[in-house]
Amino acid sequence: MKKILLTIGLIGVGIYVQAQDTIVKSVHLDSLIFKEINKYRTSLGVPTIKVFEHGEMRNISYALTETNSNRDFIEHTRGDKIFVGYNSECIFRYKTNQNKSFKLTEMELEELAKKTVQNWIDSPNHDWIISCPLAQSCTVTTVIKKRGKNFSLTASYHAKNKRA
Repeated sequence: MKKILLTIGLIGVGIYVQAQDTIVKSVHLDSLIFKEINKYRTSLGVPTIKVFEHGEMRNISYALTETNSNRDFIEHTRGDKIFVGYNSECIFRYKTNQNKSFKLTEMELEELAKKTVQNWIDSPNHDWIISCPLAQSCTVTTVIKKRGKNFSLTASYHAKNKRA
C-alpha cells in the first residue's frame, strides 16, 4: 500500500480522498471569491453584500457544488430543491490538465477567485445575478479535485434577494 503525502497551502480546508480523487474544500477560496464579487459590485456602484451566509444556504450550496463536481456537465438547481433558502445561483467549473499541485499559493488562489468571477461577469445572466442590487446575503462554496494530471474547480454562488 502506498502512502500519499499531500502538502496543502490553503487556509480553512477539508481534505478527503474519494476513488482516486483528492478533494479540497477551501473556506479561504470561498471568501476570496466573495471579496471579488464585492469588488465588482463596488466598481458598478452597486452596494456590497454585507452578509456571507454560513448556515442552511451554505449547506445546500455545498451539496450542489459537490454534486456538480462529480458530473460531466454542471446543472443548476431544479426539481424539489429549487430555491430552498435562496433565490438566485451561479455555478462555474474550471478544468485543466496542467498537473497543478495542491500546494496552491495565495497568488494562485486569488487568480482562481478572479477567474471564477470573471467567468460569471462574461455571462449576461450570471453577471446580472452577481451584480443584483437586491442581494441581501449570499454564500460561495468551492470544491477542488485532483486526479492524476487533471485539476478542476467547481464553484457555486447562492444569494437571497429581497423582493423589489
